[in-house]
Amino acid sequence: MGSGPKKAFQLYSSRSLPESLSEIVRRVGTAGYDGVEFAGRFQEEPPEDVAAALDDANVEPVAVHADLSEIEATLDGESDLLVRCRTVGCDTLVVPHLPASELRTRSDIRSLSHRLRNVAAGLEAHGMELGYHTGRRTFRPFLPDAAGDINKDVPVPEAVWEYTQQLLTRLSTTEPMTLPSETPMWNLIARTAPSELTFEPEVAEIREAGYDPTVLFPLCGDRIEMIHLRDVASGGLFRGYEDVPHGDGLVDMEAVVDAATDAGVDWVIYENELDSDPQAKIEDGAATLARLLDGSETPQRPAQAPAVSQ
Repeated sequence: MGSGPKKAFQLYSSRSLPESLSEIVRRVGTAGYDGVEFAGRFQEEPPEDVAAALDDANVEPVAVHADLSEIEATLDGESDLLVRCRTVGCDTLVVPHLPASELRTRSDIRSLSHRLRNVAAGLEAHGMELGYHTGRRTFRPFLPDAAGDINKDVPVPEAVWEYTQQLLTRLSTTEPMTLPSETPMWNLIARTAPSELTFEPEVAEIREAGYDPTVLFPLCGDRIEMIHLRDVASGGLFRGYEDVPHGDGLVDMEAVVDAATDAGVDWVIYENELDSDPQAKIEDGAATLARLLDGSETPQRPAQAPAVSQ
């Protein structure tokens, strides 16, 4: 891969900027990033304009985040997502979130894995890859398969299932460097082939789940091409976690980047969900990645207000 991972910016972090996506891409290029990762607005604006902006800014399209159902729809010819990807030169679609209902039991994961393999085969026919952005629910212990049958007979509110899995996580003995086989994440790795599914570790989500974010690197091998860099701090018992500036929370940024470099990861992607100035996020991300990847001195970060993670 060369000297190490390249620097990218998740454009969802700057979604509150009023100008076009093309102009935001140019802003990111001016700040010194090598690439951008697209999210929702990618499917709303002219792809030819976005392609021109990528060329102007000398920035690569790393990936596009799209829901699994949206990817299935485009493979069925119901949207122009694949055409948009080809227009801007992007060959990777990443599923950013999976609903809890897909992750509760072993039976759920068997069905989900089959679905992902089918989608991967469809994308391969178009010269594209499928990835999954790892959410914290993927690291929670399975519920018994019977739980799914109970929900079919008497639907249980989503919040009840969420609380039950959180409680099981807290009650289980978690070794931060060992991912149990009784988790959706372990099973997704085991039930899909490297050619079918790559993984985009979201390090803050993994830390929220109680694991060291570097736990995935030896398990996934070369199936990790990019990572999401975000930081969180505990909001207290049963209050979840809150987003904080990079380096101020629980994620050991240096250890994560070192592990990513050793694993041959191609991209480190800066993500920021704080309620703060989007241009400041772009600048802070460039400075943070320069410090972590290049060892560059960085100016003092602008103040950013904490935001509670949902």
